[in-house]
Amino acid sequence: MKRTSIKIAIGLALAATGSAQAAGPLYLWQGGETPTPYKWDTSNGPIPVYTDGGPADANGVPTFTFDYNGEFAFLTIERANEITAFAFNEWNSVSMSTFDAQIAGTIESVTGIADVTGANATEIYDQENGYGFFVNYDTDGSILEDYFGVSRDGVLGIAFPEWADEATGEITEATAVINGWYVYDTDTEGNMMAGVFTHEFGHAINLSHTQVNGDLAYAPAYANRTAGPRTCEDLPVIEYYQQIETMFPFISNGSPAAEAQSEISVTDDKVAISNLYPTAEYATELGSISGVLRLKDGQTEYSGVNVIARNVNNPFFDAVSAQAGDQTQGLVGPDGRFTINGLTPGESYVLYINEIWQGGFPTTPQPIVSQAEYWNEAESNDPATDDVCDATPIVAEAGVTKTADITFNGYLDGIQYTPIVSAFLTDMAKNGRSSAGQAGTTAFKWDAIHGFKVLGEDIVGGNVKTNRNGKVLTVMHDRNGNGIGEAALFRFKGESLKGEIQHLGDLNGNTCGGTGQSGTNASYPWDVDAAGHTVVGTAYVDTDGDGGCSTYAKQEVVPFIWTHGKDGGMRQLDNSGIPRATSWARAHAVSGNGKVVLGNNGGSAALAWVEEGPVKVLYGGEYSAREATAVSYDGTKVALDTFNKGPVLWNPYTEEYTEIGSLTWCVDLPYNHFFLGNLCEQGFTPEEIEAAVGPIAVLPIDMNDDGTVIVGRAGSLFTGTVGGLYVEGLGWMSLAKFFEKQGVAEAFDFPMDNPLSVDGDGNKLVGGLAGAQMSWYVDMSEVFVCEDGKDVSTTFPGGLVNKVQNGAEIGRCAFID
Repeated sequence: MKRTSIKIAIGLALAATGSAQAAGPLYLWQGGETPTPYKWDTSNGPIPVYTDGGPADANGVPTFTFDYNGEFAFLTIERANEITAFAFNEWNSVSMSTFDAQIAGTIESVTGIADVTGANATEIYDQENGYGFFVNYDTDGSILEDYFGVSRDGVLGIAFPEWADEATGEITEATAVINGWYVYDTDTEGNMMAGVFTHEFGHAINLSHTQVNGDLAYAPAYANRTAGPRTCEDLPVIEYYQQIETMFPFISNGSPAAEAQSEISVTDDKVAISNLYPTAEYATELGSISGVLRLKDGQTEYSGVNVIARNVNNPFFDAVSAQAGDQTQGLVGPDGRFTINGLTPGESYVLYINEIWQGGFPTTPQPIVSQAEYWNEAESNDPATDDVCDATPIVAEAGVTKTADITFNGYLDGIQYTPIVSAFLTDMAKNGRSSAGQAGTTAFKWDAIHGFKVLGEDIVGGNVKTNRNGKVLTVMHDRNGNGIGEAALFRFKGESLKGEIQHLGDLNGNTCGGTGQSGTNASYPWDVDAAGHTVVGTAYVDTDGDGGCSTYAKQEVVPFIWTHGKDGGMRQLDNSGIPRATSWARAHAVSGNGKVVLGNNGGSAALAWVEEGPVKVLYGGEYSAREATAVSYDGTKVALDTFNKGPVLWNPYTEEYTEIGSLTWCVDLPYNHFFLGNLCEQGFTPEEIEAAVGPIAVLPIDMNDDGTVIVGRAGSLFTGTVGGLYVEGLGWMSLAKFFEKQGVAEAFDFPMDNPLSVDGDGNKLVGGLAGAQMSWYVDMSEVFVCEDGKDVSTTFPGGLVNKVQNGAEIGRCAFID
């Protein structure tokens, strides 16, 4: 019989941050035709449990947790053993499960080790010890810190099946470590810590985490967690700690919630263990729902999303979840299958998909790429007919599995709104075929055909931009290994990752630099022109000779331009007209032809340079501008974020200004007065608010080649944030309303409020959510208008402008108010 170690530490973090999933197996055995969960053999009587000892206190009492003085027991080993017996008995008592485990002795009786600690943990974990569960009481947290390498102040426990028979998939040994260091002084009997025991023993049984009610209790209000799709009304509200499932990946072990989680009271936990260890009656006396989750094409299966069934008459205690694909965990490709068992016959259940919140799990969590929705009899991908809040209750029948397939809402024509992983797409090539981005400081290139091309670890992304054909990325690189990076270009060769780094140099001899998330850099790039021959950015110089290069008011942080060729190189742009009493000045945008450079001074004054001439400080005067970033290919149009006039177009050659309007108060953004509240709800008109406070300030971020399409961001902490879209001939509109009118279901729950880049034609867009590492690629080549009561397809932007100017309305008819 071949045994294999399957130990992979799964911890219950005190303040877990990550993504959670539905209940399912923790590990899968791949020795059969299809993956199946590892399981204990429950046919031979109770599985033995062996418990740890502990150090003696001043009275000679074996101790699980010491009091503050470190001399006397706060919780004894005797009490820990009582909690262990209680916790296992909670799992033993599930009526539709055959699982049974009983304390049979001590770890010392099996291994000779009286007290497992960080010092001797390798004698337990690096070898087989025998059949059964081995429960280690980590009195001082040393097992967690010295063996597992995690903080005793951040992890409450770790448990997993450790050894298995690979011929059968039967678990032969499992372990659990319970942190005795992190027990609250109010938990005098250990009843709250008992929640950790029961949870960790669930992992040792081979259960993963679950998310059915716990997020409703633990998530902060701003997370907006609801017991159903969040856009729906009259959703039930959780009321009792006892409604939190034991296997939820978070536990507040100093609160009554933890004590409630020590008991198996929610159907979800009962079903999880019964799925692995079912009685003969389990499948015949209870009902099931099975289905497949698919993308809007109706064909492609999609895994990693939580699916929940709630009893309409008992929505929290009788609720069960399953994650799409949790029985294969990505081992067999896209798998959208889910099965929810253990439903009460005769009861009605509503079924819906649920976005994942936090935790760590074996099946990779995936975002909901459209709207969270209920299943209903009219299930389809059509957002106009498949109302996400229309739920068709499913009546459970004993021994019957009912089918409920779910398809994400979204049109196959019109605007296509594609999520890109949890990373920032920071720029789009003006040919619209690829984008540049970063995850942390890792730079990458992405396109719809080849996916991600991630650059090497030594190549640092800070504000990754790309040229017109996507063959050049702006990065930083430490070429001499002295810990100080500098601006560079990565030039791709062909469609592979092969390429070369072109170092752009710096202005101080690579002796000093500014420090941030991307490390210390003597120079760093902000933008590159269409050809990849001109780069602009920030450089550091030591003007006072003190060895440093970021002294305030010394003009040591300066704008640079770099050009390709034998007469090129890096040089400082003129800063003679910039006030010295500022901390920095930078160049952060360049026109496609490389002639016009835009920048900023101290975060409050827009700057511009035309063909490397004297700096133009755009602060002051009628059109005083705080920022300038968006510029047309030929440099004749620059979109300014002005203080008093909203967004304005400026020609840096002729110095002409053109007012282009802005978003509308009360329509696109509320105006929340500090004392009076939302003036839009108090009878004030948009015109009255604008007359009092001025137009909505919009930060134009990018524009297409000819400046007829501009994207930007507007809003604040008081108003909220929205993405803005300007189309010449139509004016400004919020991206949220534009996508809503186009029926882009994928944007209904998560409208893009931080657009970052458009292509040269203005019909492709990348952006995300302000403050969130989330991006979308949006293809707007085809849009719809409502003309004579019918949906009519047209092109964007030109076709849309023409149709609207001839009387059509923007959007599909079903989505126009």
